[in-house]
Amino acid sequence: MSVSRLLSRRVCALPRSLLASHRQWLSTATNEDDLDTLPFNEMVLTFADKAADIVTHSLVDEDTSSMSRDRKEQKVKGILAFIKPCNATIQFTFPVHMDDGRMAVVEAWRSQHSHHRTPCKGGLRYSLDVNEGEVKALAMLMTYKCAMVDVPFGGAKAGVKIDPKKHSVTELERITRRLTMEFAKKGFIGPGLDVPAPDMGTGPREMSWIADTYAMTHGAV
Repeated sequence: MSVSRLLSRRVCALPRSLLASHRQWLSTATNEDDLDTLPFNEMVLTFADKAADIVTHSLVDEDTSSMSRDRKEQKVKGILAFIKPCNATIQFTFPVHMDDGRMAVVEAWRSQHSHHRTPCKGGLRYSLDVNEGEVKALAMLMTYKCAMVDVPFGGAKAGVKIDPKKHSVTELERITRRLTMEFAKKGFIGPGLDVPAPDMGTGPREMSWIADTYAMTHGAV
């Protein structure tokens, strides 16, 4: 069974006792104020750990192999531990000429959370608030969202630390095309590998620049 199908089944068919346990944990074991103070990435990891605790025993019960229960539990916990962290995350900077002649250095990230189904899929956001932790957390959530509806993609996310409102269209085009080249050089873009999508601060225009740049350098999209 694929990881995404497993995740989808677990969420849609959780016994009432497990759902009740989850609600109790939310209301008592974890103080809402404590969650609010956690960095976004740590918050997502906290909920991932709790979700793993909730489904472990039922997954062990479903295993019909001849292994002992302890070995089955070790196997399940190993799989859940494997799908928790991001498989790959890159951080890089690149120079871009601005309209006034300045050379600006742009910081960007791309995180691929899961390669269990390819291509990875996830949005590209332009924001001054973006950081590595946010990109990782959103990549994780994309995997879970795809699994919930059985969409055959792994989760990913990208972020560029700029304010798109403070750049001209020509500057945004230069940034986006150079970003695409950086993704391509590092093996983080491709139809069967990793597909970006619109997010905060980006839209169809940026996606067309990405597709055009990729097609010019690779010969096809």
